[in-house]
Amino acid sequence: MKNGLIYLLLSPALFWGQNTKPIIQKDNMFWIGYYNSTNINPKWSVNSDVQFRTKNWHTDYSQALIRSGLAYTFNERVNLTAGLAHFRYFITNEKTRGEWRPWQELAVHDRLGNVKITHRFRLEERFNEQVKSNEPINEYVFNYRYRYKLDLRFRLVKRNNKGKNLVVLVGNELMINAGKNITYNYFDQNRSYAGLNFEWNKNITWQLQYMHIWQQLSSGNTFQSTEVIRFNFFHTITL
Repeated sequence: MKNGLIYLLLSPALFWGQNTKPIIQKDNMFWIGYYNSTNINPKWSVNSDVQFRTKNWHTDYSQALIRSGLAYTFNERVNLTAGLAHFRYFITNEKTRGEWRPWQELAVHDRLGNVKITHRFRLEERFNEQVKSNEPINEYVFNYRYRYKLDLRFRLVKRNNKGKNLVVLVGNELMINAGKNITYNYFDQNRSYAGLNFEWNKNITWQLQYMHIWQQLSSGNTFQSTEVIRFNFFHTITL
């Protein structure tokens, strides 16, 4: 990890020193997601999401995923979650490879005036299926990924405590790879986003979001610049 951080800091200088011009690829994506939070009691909940993602706007399939985790709320400011996710990455629109991803997360919530601030720290253990000759081969490589997200939310319109509220959100997330299989892309990606949440009531929220993703690919000198439009539906159930 120490060597990875050194490489991350020095990589721009290495590119310039070798007169290597980075390759920039561009794409556009749609992400659609359903997020469910089932409250078992005031302390314990199960948080799950299902997503489908396209690339070249809607032309090609990109990813499908299902993720779930068990969360424990220490107090109104701190909660801890551990879970498992499964991803399918589309090699073609008919053929996919898999990834299994256990994950752990610490979220810390705070307020600055009318702004709600969330710091999210997540660790992922990624088992990615390999592909040879455009075919998945049921062999997996492993690496860690560290994620830090800063999320800011401000209630723009408040009708009442039961719902019909409009919330503005902005944020940024940094992702760093680690592990012996990571050579050139210790920096994985950075996501910046802005959006609107329409809180229909205390159990249902609709979200429209714009995101920009800047990602370093495994070759090291190739970067992906992606613009994403997201539509999410959030659903809370209390048992």
